[in-house]
Amino acid sequence: MSTNPMSRAGARERAAALRLAAGTQGPKAELADDQGLELARRSEQRCRPVAAYVYVSPITGGAVLRWLDAEGRDCVNLWDAVRLDGQHAHAMQDGVLGAAVEALGRRGFTCARGACWAPYARRGGVTDAEQPEAARVAIEPTRAYLDLQARRFGPVPELPDISGVTFTATQRGQWTAALADGRTFLLTWSPALDGDRWRVWGGVQHSELIRSSTTRDKALFVLRHPAHARP
Repeated sequence: MSTNPMSRAGARERAAALRLAAGTQGPKAELADDQGLELARRSEQRCRPVAAYVYVSPITGGAVLRWLDAEGRDCVNLWDAVRLDGQHAHAMQDGVLGAAVEALGRRGFTCARGACWAPYARRGGVTDAEQPEAARVAIEPTRAYLDLQARRFGPVPELPDISGVTFTATQRGQWTAALADGRTFLLTWSPALDGDRWRVWGGVQHSELIRSSTTRDKALFVLRHPAHARP
């Protein structure tokens, strides 16, 4: 077993980034403390893809978009492959490349300025320049993606004062809301590329989703007006 401290540090960063990439769909915090947050921030920057490639199966014609890191390796653990619609003869067809660009945009990336798709030899293999199985392009993050990372790793949003409600922070992006009548709810905030998610959870062990919104004030409506706080 390796005892290299840099290897151990890299493993911790990778684990933190995996937790971050998984996202938060229920009442759980993405990261518990400042150290974990810093590890994930550094790992996100280090593991951020710098290129992408389309692979078209010569047998089925199905296509997928995959991600490459700065060392040319597939980002298989942090960045899932994206299946592209349709059947395609090869990777340099306009249809599959257009679908790939749309998929890049949904993940917060775009083709790098001046970059063009080109035939790509996967894993050092040989490619057909006329009808390649794979095509690669350099990519860069969009402004929206960079803003998302700033929210993920920056200060947690502040909550307004609500009469009759006491907020207690439990984890990053997670608060217990105690109402004057003795009921409690869980408020969670999850940064997302297409709009941060604010959710209010209630019921037994706060397992029931009461309200979900991309706007903080809309989510807090049910706490300002507890009569509406029901699944």
